[in-house]
Amino acid sequence: MSVTINGTNGVTYNDSTIQGTSLVKNKIINGNFDINQRSVSGTVSLSAGVYGHDRWKAGSGGATYTFATSANVTTITITAGTLQQVVEGANLQSGTHVLSWTGTAQGKIDSGSLAASGVTGTATGGTNLTVEFATGTISKVQLEVGSNASTCEQLPIHQTLGLCQRYYQKYKNDSGATGEGFWGTGLQDSTTSFVGGFVFATPMRIQPTAFETTGTATDYKVQIKGNSSVTCSSVPTVTGMTSWGARLVFTTASGLTAGEAGIYRSNTTAAYVAWSAEL
Repeated sequence: MSVTINGTNGVTYNDSTIQGTSLVKNKIINGNFDINQRSVSGTVSLSAGVYGHDRWKAGSGGATYTFATSANVTTITITAGTLQQVVEGANLQSGTHVLSWTGTAQGKIDSGSLAASGVTGTATGGTNLTVEFATGTISKVQLEVGSNASTCEQLPIHQTLGLCQRYYQKYKNDSGATGEGFWGTGLQDSTTSFVGGFVFATPMRIQPTAFETTGTATDYKVQIKGNSSVTCSSVPTVTGMTSWGARLVFTTASGLTAGEAGIYRSNTTAAYVAWSAEL
C-alpha cells in the first residue's frame, strides 16, 4: 500500500483514507466499551441522560441494553431507545468526520439521519458533537477526520481510562476486604468531624457538578491512632471542589480527637466516592 505523508494532512493511504497528524485519531472515547466505572451489569436500563458505560448515556427516550465481551471486544446490544456520546468540542476541528462501527445498529451524527456504518457529518471546531445509535448491536465505534472510515483505533487500556476520568471518576474498595479502601488522609477537626483532601487521578473537565456516595453512612469510617477506627454517622459530604481535587467531610457521632491526623476509608466492600463532570 502506498502512502503520502505531509505535515498538514498526516498520512494519506492509496484508498484516500487519511490518518491525521494527531497520534489519537478516534474522537470517540471508550468506543470499545472497555471502561465501566459505574459497574453496570445484566440488562442495563437508563433514563434519559443517564450514563452506563463510561462516556455513553441514554438518549432523550432512555435506553435499554445488554453487553458481552469476547476476545477483548465488547458488543453492546441496544434493545430499546438510543445510546449516545457527546464529543467535547475541545477535541474537534472544523470539517467532515466519518462515524464507523461494527454491528447492526444504525447511527447518526448530530441531527443527521440514521444509517449504517460510514455515516458522515460536519464538525465545528470547539463545538460539542453528538453521535447516537438506535436499536441493534454496536462495537468498535470510531469518529475520525475525513469521509473514509479506517480500522478502529485501539488505545492502551490505561490511556482510555485516563480519557474517561476527565468526565467521571469513581474510587471503589476493590480489595475484597471491608476496610481496605484507603482514599486519603486528613485532620480530625473536632470530636465528630474529620476533614480530608482528595486529589483526582486526572484533572477533570471542569469543577465537578456532582459528588456520589453509596448513600449509607456506615459504609465509611475514619481510622485514628492505635489502628482504631470510628464508623461514620452521616455519608461523606463535599465542602470544596476544583477540577483537580476536593475537600471531604466525614461525620461521626463521637470518638475523634480535634487536632489529630487520620485516614478516611471504606467500612464495607460496597463503599465508593465518585465525581462527575460529564457533558
